Amino acid sequence: MEIGDDKDATGPSAAVHHWTVGLTCLAIVASGYLIAGLLHEREPELTTAPLTPTTTSEPPEPAEYSYVTPPVTFPVQIPGCDVVQPPQPGQSFSMITFGTPEYDNPSYPWFSGPKAAAMTQALRAALPAGVEIAFAPVDRSLVFQPIPEDPAEDERFGGWTDARATLLRGDRSGSLTVNVRESTTPIPPCVAGDLDERRRLPDGTIVDTHDTWSETNGVRALSRSATAYLPDGSVAFAYVTDDAADGSGYTGNVPLTIDELVAIVTVPGLQVTAPVPPGTPSPPESCGIWAESSPAIDQAQARRWDAILAQIPLDDLTLDHSLGALLPASAGGVCQVVRVTTPGRESRLSVSISTEQRLPQDLSPNDGTTSRRLPDGTVVETRESRSTVLEPSPSTQTTRTVIVTRPSGTQIQVTSGDGPAEPLPFELLEAIASNPGLEMSR
Repeated sequence: MEIGDDKDATGPSAAVHHWTVGLTCLAIVASGYLIAGLLHEREPELTTAPLTPTTTSEPPEPAEYSYVTPPVTFPVQIPGCDVVQPPQPGQSFSMITFGTPEYDNPSYPWFSGPKAAAMTQALRAALPAGVEIAFAPVDRSLVFQPIPEDPAEDERFGGWTDARATLLRGDRSGSLTVNVRESTTPIPPCVAGDLDERRRLPDGTIVDTHDTWSETNGVRALSRSATAYLPDGSVAFAYVTDDAADGSGYTGNVPLTIDELVAIVTVPGLQVTAPVPPGTPSPPESCGIWAESSPAIDQAQARRWDAILAQIPLDDLTLDHSLGALLPASAGGVCQVVRVTTPGRESRLSVSISTEQRLPQDLSPNDGTTSRRLPDGTVVETRESRSTVLEPSPSTQTTRTVIVTRPSGTQIQVTSGDGPAEPLPFELLEAIASNPGLEMSR
């Protein structure tokens, strides 16, 4: 190992304790003081009363914000590294993207919707036994997302797809992020403080690992990471922390070991050149709910509704994903989006369920919406709308929606459209939304 003169390599010289204080600064708080003089006529009995002096206390000292990481010793030997470079100052960057990214991005021909789905399957299969993915929206369910456009086209940062989730493993939990990109740049050098070990695998893959911590205002968070540089030009990075599943802080127990992270970043299905099995559909789409804020719905209730949805007849329609895989929506409630792939009937079908919704009172027709009340008090609304789409060529698309709101406050919304074909008929949409099994369990 080369780390300076021979005398430096025989034993540590005076170690440089590099205590990184990132973003250490004073949180400058603008404090405002309002001195109000109330003008009024003096009461006679107060005209001779002595004036009471008032005092104004000094504003409190602003709190200090600190971010620290472990001290770095240099020179140092790192297993697997022939040369170790001195620690570098921390860097950060930000990126703003515009528009909605799509899977089929011509800037990254190796990536597509089916490719993302195949990578998602490979990643989930690589999780150790006993590890569960927390019940969360699609984009936080370990599903690889579209590659965002990088306006700067900076190879250091752009061109990646990532998958995120909270992992549960017994009494341990933590956030896992895995991202994959294609790279033509050289493998970076070993830098003190950036890695604990560089592993060289028989197939030529190089994996850097790091087990570390950081403290923000004295609160410690643990993290582990592994970065694989694969012979085909793939770079796979996995990062896991000890975040509590309920967002209450940090548990002190990271749910994955370093060896398990290495196994994840080296799974063949994550490589950019890995073939995609024929017939692989795109990943499930993110979804939302057009309703008033709804309480969160737990996984057990969602699974009961999944079983109901999976049994509803769909007129021999072919779907890219089975109906009955509800996930949380950002504003509460649960939802799912599938694509109808039957030739001549291609469209988008979405189902959302929310609770504690107000029962509509005004049933008069309005903006293409018609409503009726059933004998049990349930209100059924039907709506049809048209929109003009400019790409890939100008066309008019029709959307149909059925909303069923029950006296209990449970609301089921089923929508069909966003496709070249005519949307599904109202009768089918209402048959889904009106299924009696789609009610909160008592």
